[in-house]
Amino acid sequence: NLLEKHNIKRVPIVQDGRLLGIVSRANLLQAMASRGDANVLQPDDAKLREAVMASLRKQPGSIALVNVFAEAGVISLWGYADSESERKAIRVAAELTPGVSAVNDNLRVNRMKMSS
Repeated sequence: NLLEKHNIKRVPIVQDGRLLGIVSRANLLQAMASRGDANVLQPDDAKLREAVMASLRKQPGSIALVNVFAEAGVISLWGYADSESERKAIRVAAELTPGVSAVNDNLRVNRMKMSS
């Protein structure tokens, strides 16, 4: 919540004054979601997330770089799509999943993939 509130996208991880790495908001959300902690994901949110993931798996293209988070019927998409048309297809597939009330599309087009 603090990262979102202060528009912080990445946080350095430091131990004994040494930089160990960088963690993004998406990394933190993915870690919390994968824990299955009842305080993090409500059962309905977990089911909705899985329904969206199932819808995305049916789409052509790769969804390996897409993270899906659900909270109270709102889906947040994070990660990369291979093209603008794939980004739109991912968003539409999420929007059309039963139970989804809104979609926050935070996907970016993978420019490295486009140039190869």
